[in-house]
Amino acid sequence: MASTKNKLSKVQRLACLGIMGDFCTTPTGAMEVLIGLPPLDLVIQGEPNQGSCCGPGFWNVLYNDLLNMKYSSHTKLIAFADDLAVLTYGKTLSKAEAYANSDLAIIENWAWENKMRFNENKSKSMIIARKKGREEIEILLNDKKLEQVKAIKYLGIHFDGRLSFYNHIEQIADKSRALTYMLNRTAKLHWGLGHKSLKTIYEGAIAPLMTYGAPVWGGAITNRKCLNKLQSTQRLINIKVAKAYRTISFEASCVMAGVPPIGIVIDGKMQMYKRKHGRENCERAPAIKRMASPS
Repeated sequence: MASTKNKLSKVQRLACLGIMGDFCTTPTGAMEVLIGLPPLDLVIQGEPNQGSCCGPGFWNVLYNDLLNMKYSSHTKLIAFADDLAVLTYGKTLSKAEAYANSDLAIIENWAWENKMRFNENKSKSMIIARKKGREEIEILLNDKKLEQVKAIKYLGIHFDGRLSFYNHIEQIADKSRALTYMLNRTAKLHWGLGHKSLKTIYEGAIAPLMTYGAPVWGGAITNRKCLNKLQSTQRLINIKVAKAYRTISFEASCVMAGVPPIGIVIDGKMQMYKRKHGRENCERAPAIKRMASPS
């Protein structure tokens, strides 16, 4: 997904489409299908071949045929295990809508030839565009118009129509706070779990939750509102780890808890991902530069 996000810099002014739905094969296997994340993805989740050792291999052989079919030049398919991403864009919303319907018809025909069928009742559509414009699209599946939504969850990451990722940051902040509140019974100020145990819990459970998929949505922390949301959440955790008072500042709580600020951790994961994929000359976000610079 991070590679998909990087492509947006070239087509950030282009209209994008998204579809989400369900794909059913037999009563023993049902898969959720999502078409249309940035710029347009198709996701299949589930266990289409349950109870068979050869099932996944046979499914890969069958699914490979779908990946090798000819689509429009504006569409690209990316597969991950049993998840499939279909990326489509257009200079205008009307063109993007036409490309999506055309390629969706190809995928629908492939399903029909393999005696399978997409479930149009559980399918959704979503527009992803930088500029406001026409907000209604008509994406057809089995000759039926799909329901349109404003946000989609794909592989644990929440995508919205503006790719602000604020909803995703709110979700991980709420989950992290819930885990922190669960420690209240066993991590009081003068008794309970000690600093070492709490730090281990933070590094093993809470920090991975807060940084999951950071190369995809990490750019959102350039927005001060998003960064403050993560920092306020980490501050609560740091207070528990350091057994400090509630009046302590965020920076001081990081020092006393012995953990790096969440913004720097996210930036580090983004830099590592970019360098691993051959992007050595990558600039840090201005907000991270200010955080990392000495006062």
